[in-house]
Amino acid sequence: MLNRSLTLCNNWRTMTIYENHQQVVFEPTMAISGKTIITPSEKKNSSILISMVCNLLLVFVKGITGLLANSNALVADAFHSTTDVIAFFINYRACKDSESCALTDRTGTDEKIKQRIAEIEVKATFCTGIFLLTVGMSIYFYNTMVILLGRTTQPEPITLVVAVVVWAVYIGLYQYLKRTGNKTERHCVMTNRNADWQNNFNVISGGVVVIGLTGAMFGFVFMDELAAVVVGGILIALGIKWLIETKGRVTPWIKQRYKSIIAASIFTSWVITAITLST
Repeated sequence: MLNRSLTLCNNWRTMTIYENHQQVVFEPTMAISGKTIITPSEKKNSSILISMVCNLLLVFVKGITGLLANSNALVADAFHSTTDVIAFFINYRACKDSESCALTDRTGTDEKIKQRIAEIEVKATFCTGIFLLTVGMSIYFYNTMVILLGRTTQPEPITLVVAVVVWAVYIGLYQYLKRTGNKTERHCVMTNRNADWQNNFNVISGGVVVIGLTGAMFGFVFMDELAAVVVGGILIALGIKWLIETKGRVTPWIKQRYKSIIAASIFTSWVITAITLST
């Protein structure tokens, strides 16, 4: 019988197995003795990664179409997808780091490891919340001012076609993540939940853009910008939700500067709005 012990690195990259006093280093997903080691969150990590890649592609599709075909709603949704890409990346790395910490505690009883996982997830959620809040307010303020100043423009019919296709992709991603997320996981619960929330709101925002562009095609031109305002409002709501959830759990350094960070987020959105309106 093999004398086998297992040592795991905190940086997640490698594991060390000692077989008959001989050291073997391998990647977590490599096959050993005909068996493949699969981490608890591997399947969910893959779904988050797929969502990130899909949203990255949608950034270019919606952004280019919106700019060339005069649709602020599509441009706003492109920015929405940009925030998703960054947020999904933050969640993906947080989940990887959480799983790395969890693998060093095979029994699940180490309180320090549990605390470290919680800190990783709270930090990721807070950073994502600030980012969504800033981008959401920029979209909201800009398109509100466009409507008030009477700068609305008629979007081209192709924008509606693209919006419908994008909405279908969002629905497909939602269904895919719903299937892959049925099992409750021990680790990275908060980050997985964040990814699910993002995909849920993507379906909603995609439907809003389709409705807005449909109205614009029938002569209600302002509905394109109005849809963009709603998309911005969705990002703001999601950002505020995550900031409230993490307010009492962030690090002391963030707690001391909490109001300053929020104020900086609001100020940055105003600056972005002023710059885009002046161009």
